[in-house]
Amino acid sequence: MGLLGRYWSGSVAWGVSLLGYLITLCPTVYVEGSGELIGATYLLGTPHPTGYPLFCLGGRLCAVLLPFTDPAGAINLFSAFCGSLAVGALSALLQERGLHPLVALGVGLGFGFSSTFWSQVVIAEVYGLGLLGAVLLLWAGVRAVEGGSERDWLCLAYAAGTGLTLHLSLVLIWPGVGLLILLRQVQFIKVKALLAKGLLLFVLGLSPILYLLIRNGEGAGFHWGVMTSAGQWWDHLSGALYRDSFFSMPASAMLLNMRRWGVQMLGEFHLLLVPLLLWGGWAGYRRDRVLWWLATAAGGCNLLVALNYHRDPNGLGVFFLISILVLAFFLGWGMEDLIGRWGLGSKGSAFAGLTVAAVICSTHYTAADRHLNRIAHQYGSEILQGLPQGAVLIAEGDDAAFILDYLQRLEGQRPDVTLYNRMGRGRDILKREELGLDPAQQFRLRLEHEAQLIARCEGPVFYLYARRLAVEGYRLVPAGLCYRVWPAGEPVPPEVIGPEPDMDKARDPGWYRDPWVRKIQSNYAFMRGEHLMARRDTSSALEAYRESARIAYDSRTARFNIALMMLRNNRLEEAWQQGQAALELDPWNPEVYSLLAQVRGRQGYGLEAEALFKKAGQLGRKP
Repeated sequence: MGLLGRYWSGSVAWGVSLLGYLITLCPTVYVEGSGELIGATYLLGTPHPTGYPLFCLGGRLCAVLLPFTDPAGAINLFSAFCGSLAVGALSALLQERGLHPLVALGVGLGFGFSSTFWSQVVIAEVYGLGLLGAVLLLWAGVRAVEGGSERDWLCLAYAAGTGLTLHLSLVLIWPGVGLLILLRQVQFIKVKALLAKGLLLFVLGLSPILYLLIRNGEGAGFHWGVMTSAGQWWDHLSGALYRDSFFSMPASAMLLNMRRWGVQMLGEFHLLLVPLLLWGGWAGYRRDRVLWWLATAAGGCNLLVALNYHRDPNGLGVFFLISILVLAFFLGWGMEDLIGRWGLGSKGSAFAGLTVAAVICSTHYTAADRHLNRIAHQYGSEILQGLPQGAVLIAEGDDAAFILDYLQRLEGQRPDVTLYNRMGRGRDILKREELGLDPAQQFRLRLEHEAQLIARCEGPVFYLYARRLAVEGYRLVPAGLCYRVWPAGEPVPPEVIGPEPDMDKARDPGWYRDPWVRKIQSNYAFMRGEHLMARRDTSSALEAYRESARIAYDSRTARFNIALMMLRNNRLEEAWQQGQAALELDPWNPEVYSLLAQVRGRQGYGLEAEALFKKAGQLGRKP
């Protein structure tokens, strides 16, 4: 019997999940890092740390095999394909571990249609391929630790090396393997004899990272930064950019993230399945102790790291994906145990497996469906098309900068516009020889280059977001969906400001449910407020700001910006309320404490303002 017949649950799970992903697949560029990843993959560039070389190579191959598909569609499809392979591998692993094939099928599809995983595999993201690597690494670990052959140990070494090229979080599976080696007293003589071969295969699995060294700076693809030295290369591969965000918060922050994880887990599958997940945690220990230890250790390490990670709460959920995978194992063990206890047999297995899959799929279908979602493309296109000939646009961050980058590089929109990323990501204003300087020097030089751009007056300069200018004598005025640099003492002609953003384009037709998408919708309302404020219609402008906050109610950035607008317009109570909302989302942001201190100072609460300023200073000094 071939592999497809032996693990037929995996084959069916792969096909069904792929069909579901194709139906709900995003048709174009999406929000946050989607544009960067598409550009880096399609044009063989080097994306953000840790580089994801196998995703880039596999995605480019997919695009070559689908020549009539646009770049975004091809890379989105590759993401979906990898996700479906992860679903199939999970079902096959569970079937091999003794679960009824239909239970294994139901669990695989349940994981595939879980809330967070489904949302990530219908856009250009690395998590489908990363979770495929996680399942295969768990599978290889179980086989090797259970007294496996030489081939099993070598497969584990190769899988461990390859996993690091998929997503760095796969290293969290390693401690469980080491723990099992100790608990089962694996013969170390045998392990040592294989050390040389295992190390060779580990390095072979890791070898795709050479792609990053070879392609960095080459071609027209997106390049996050330069790697001209061993230190820069190591920093990129190890994710040095994110180090300061880990284990830098107090215990209260970990507890808040724990609460967020708990809320997220209640909705990942279905609320009614939570008791089954808990039961499965106990049943799995009795039924399949080796896989239980390995999976539970991986989940525990995932929580240890993710709960101590400081980032935007809207982006935290994807860092819990390994723990969601572990819960899928618990779901399978719980179902199998109860079916056996109640003597339901094959019919019970079929009913339970298919029902669980159907319930989870139907619960999350609407939220996961992105097949009509083009708002990111629309937003970026409106920004570019609203700029005059020969304009310079300085963007920053992830929200829109990568969308603009994609539209320019791969769709050829507005090639006359010069686009820079203020944070140096992709389109850097720095010269290549300046990119090797330390971060403080790079920051200073970027400001100097921005000042030179404005002072030369060779073309209109725009900023995507309002920032303090690096040169005196100029100010920012709203123009379309961004801001134009304008001489401070000169009146602004109405044609420069242009019409207010069309809010009808930002209305929710029923399928913008992603918080990152709502942040884009919120930007429409915010910029409408900026236009109205420029026309001195303060009352209407403040209402537009309030609408912006209502749309992006769970965005710490949106809430902070609205608080700032209210403070500037002396709406102190509203500024305090919006600042408090931002603080609830991220209690460790020093800028929020500083803003709230200003509010309290104006309200006459001097001691409270002083305490808030002190708190801002304490947080600002932390790495």
